[in-house]
Amino acid sequence: MFAFKAAISILLLATVTAAVGYQYGFTSILDHVRLLSAPVIGTIVVGLLANAMLAVLRFKVLAADAGHPIGLRRAMAAVGAGSLAGAMFFQLAGQLMARGVVMRRGNVPFGAVVMVTLYERIVAALVSGLIAVFGALHIFGRIYLDQAAGGGQLIKIACGLIAAIGVGGWLGFGPLVEQNILPLLSRQVVLRMLRVAGLTVLVQLPMMSVYVAIAHEFSPAMPIVDLAAASAVVMFAASVPISLAGWGVRELSAVVALGAVGMSTSGALATAIIIGAGSLLAMGVIFAISFEGKQRDVPAGNDATVATIDYAEALGWILPLTAAVFVLFQIYVPIGSGLLNVNLADPIVILGGSLFVLRAVGKRQWPQWRVSHVNLFALLATLALGYALLLGAWRFGWTNWALINRFLGWFVLLAYAMTGALITSTGGRQALCVFALSYLGATIGVVAIDGGLLLVSAAGLSSDGLVVRNAIEGFAQNHNFLAFQLLMATAAALVFTSGAWKNALLAVLLAGFWLSGSRSGWISAAGVLAVAFYLQWLTIRELSIAIGCAFLLSAAISLMPAIVPHLMNFAGGPGGGGAPVLPEIMPAESSSAERLTTLVGGWKLFVEHPIFGAGLGAFRNEHILAASGIPLVIHSTALWLLAELGLVGFLIFAAPAVYICFSEWRRPARDQASALIILCSVGFSIMSGPADMVYQRTYWLMLGAALAVVAEGRTAVVPRPAGRWGE
Repeated sequence: MFAFKAAISILLLATVTAAVGYQYGFTSILDHVRLLSAPVIGTIVVGLLANAMLAVLRFKVLAADAGHPIGLRRAMAAVGAGSLAGAMFFQLAGQLMARGVVMRRGNVPFGAVVMVTLYERIVAALVSGLIAVFGALHIFGRIYLDQAAGGGQLIKIACGLIAAIGVGGWLGFGPLVEQNILPLLSRQVVLRMLRVAGLTVLVQLPMMSVYVAIAHEFSPAMPIVDLAAASAVVMFAASVPISLAGWGVRELSAVVALGAVGMSTSGALATAIIIGAGSLLAMGVIFAISFEGKQRDVPAGNDATVATIDYAEALGWILPLTAAVFVLFQIYVPIGSGLLNVNLADPIVILGGSLFVLRAVGKRQWPQWRVSHVNLFALLATLALGYALLLGAWRFGWTNWALINRFLGWFVLLAYAMTGALITSTGGRQALCVFALSYLGATIGVVAIDGGLLLVSAAGLSSDGLVVRNAIEGFAQNHNFLAFQLLMATAAALVFTSGAWKNALLAVLLAGFWLSGSRSGWISAAGVLAVAFYLQWLTIRELSIAIGCAFLLSAAISLMPAIVPHLMNFAGGPGGGGAPVLPEIMPAESSSAERLTTLVGGWKLFVEHPIFGAGLGAFRNEHILAASGIPLVIHSTALWLLAELGLVGFLIFAAPAVYICFSEWRRPARDQASALIILCSVGFSIMSGPADMVYQRTYWLMLGAALAVVAEGRTAVVPRPAGRWGE
């Protein structure tokens, strides 16, 4: 594995170097390197070593603040090994693994290492980002948000995050924060946070001096202030863990930022490459020095603030709750080749899933679930997808869609399930209640933001590019995907709320279904409500009140265009508005034709390859929409499984789902975990008929959380009111 990671690092460095050499010529870059004088080389050496040692000091201080004081040599080993491992593979993952190994020898738990590292990265990002803002203001003159270039979407995402966190905290994790986090925010803790921020500034200064020294050597006419401002932007971009081994981002940002102040492209690239390689050498030096002599750690003190903190347990709550809020945000990030579709919760669940596995490994046992054979089911599904991937590669060659979106995407789904299981395996039924209510509140916040934008649009005010006319999509980028998120939230509301809260929350969710314009969502919601009524988690009175309130709320938004002109005339202003805002009841002819094409083509593939399927990605590889040139996907989960994995693959996925639901159906009445599994699975099954919902992350997050709650015989569990999760 180490050799594999090292090969990746070398390959990335070689790729960047080759691209630079091909585009600008190796000779030009080497000529810049030869320009370095002895004083500048000395500045580079001293600056990079000072940067490394200050980073060591910061880590040592953070470890002590976390209740695990360590000696200087162990801090040097942890920081040096973490930086080198981050250069071998994904920055954050490699850094955590290496630091965990080093700190374990000092009896520091891995949970504390993760908390310290995340805190370190967050503070570093905030400080370097703030410095970079001033640098960008100096270089580019001003920073503005152009709505046409995506500035409006950025504001919408920011407002959505604030609303999701606010309402999610109010309904779900707020009492948890109030009881466990706020008491820790003493004057001493605030002073520690300020101390870490100050150390982070000191860490930045030597690196900035190295940038300025090299850049000024290559471009003596450039003002020092301009070079410092440009280096601040480059340093922030290089610190963001969005690349393998850190190579590429630093070089590209150097071209943009240093080029903006008049530096040549080859000079900017040479500056970035020298600093990147020099930083690795500096970290290698302190890592080597750390082994000279015995590593002596400082005995733990009696600080009551940190003495009782179990960081592994804290992460078991923090990561899943963060994922429950961030999973609602599927965004597009602009890159050089187009837009990259990412979910804000993906990096969170990768870490959460890893911790869940590490916890199981530490206990030397397989993860425990309330239904037997779940581990076997996951293994069989993974093998089925792997076989389908190889089959597809043999039939029509490798495709990125099959490898990345379908096969590797399956491991991301498993990470979501394990992250959900992380919180309930830590806190049991109480944790499931907090988790479900947090997701429910976040969903309500998202619906409120998008519903408000739809209301603004209906009133005739400008909201171009922020909301689809006559429909809401939230941050799911598709009205059907938003409806699926609403389905999971509806299941949570039915199980974990009661009384007036249940009526109000269901009303908002039902209004969201209507405003989304998702016909499959409407049908699935009706199915979930019917099953909830049968299982006695919903009464006729509650349903009637919820539907009535949802009708009034939807009508107020839909009729706003007709009301606005009268209000404007009454106020003496110009009238506005237009036709009522109503979702499209009948599907467009093009949409129906596309769906029919996928269903017919998928059935044809199944008939041609009935046993083992046509291979992963076969349908997308063979069917491209003629009008746009976009590859098609089968609009049905069951038919997709039959077409590409065959009858064998279909049964591997379908049989465990039926077995789990049947097992939960036989549980005692009023079991919250059972009800959540059944209602989420019903919504998933119904909506997967006319659409492919396997890779919708919310279902796996909720399913994993509920499945990890150990069954407790025939004890009845009565749902608590929203916002109250414990006695």
